[in-house]
Amino acid sequence: MPKVKPQRIAETRPAKAPPPPVPATRRGELRRAALIDAARDIFLEQGFARASIDEVVQRVGGSKASVYQYFGSKEGLFGEMIAHQCQQLIDSAEFPGRGGAPGADVEQVLLQFARRVVQLFLAPVRIAMHRAMIAEAERFPELAERFYEAGPKRGLALLSAYLRSQHEAGTLDCPKPEWSAIQFMNLVRTYPMFRALHGMPPMPEGEDLDEFLQHAVRLFLDGCRIKR
Repeated sequence: MPKVKPQRIAETRPAKAPPPPVPATRRGELRRAALIDAARDIFLEQGFARASIDEVVQRVGGSKASVYQYFGSKEGLFGEMIAHQCQQLIDSAEFPGRGGAPGADVEQVLLQFARRVVQLFLAPVRIAMHRAMIAEAERFPELAERFYEAGPKRGLALLSAYLRSQHEAGTLDCPKPEWSAIQFMNLVRTYPMFRALHGMPPMPEGEDLDEFLQHAVRLFLDGCRIKR
């Protein structure tokens, strides 16, 4: 009777349930962080399809079993890496109203925010992360949703909270602060980021990014200022 060769389990096998919780020891936290850092470098260098868990383990040490224990699958590791990068982005952003003076000039607050957001989103690692996410969004739509929940959605919520506070104070006319936050972000980020994602400089030669941001902030405020 012919022997049946055991099938090789794919690295991207779907997990019907999340992996069992791993004891939150200091050593375990450090190992988990090291796996995420190694995965970031490999996924962003090679893309999801070409990257392998074997290579991640080679850089960190240990066994593939630890990757499955912490993340459930290669897909789970990729999703955790994306979420971790988004968290770092949110933590490093200086959002309006976060520790700022209540009476600060709105135009200057929004301009500083725009500068910081664009600086963060145009960083090479952020551009690489967006390219990786876009490349895998169709195959793993749940990762695209996780990316949005962990990053853009949280950033928009913080900005809309600031705009809501200005609306309630009578400084701005923003009856729909959530929409206003989306429109502000589109004004300041979409054009330079589109160019960067396609391998071009953020602005055409001879055009200044900071001048572009100042114009975008003024244009936004022209639509939101209280008409007296």
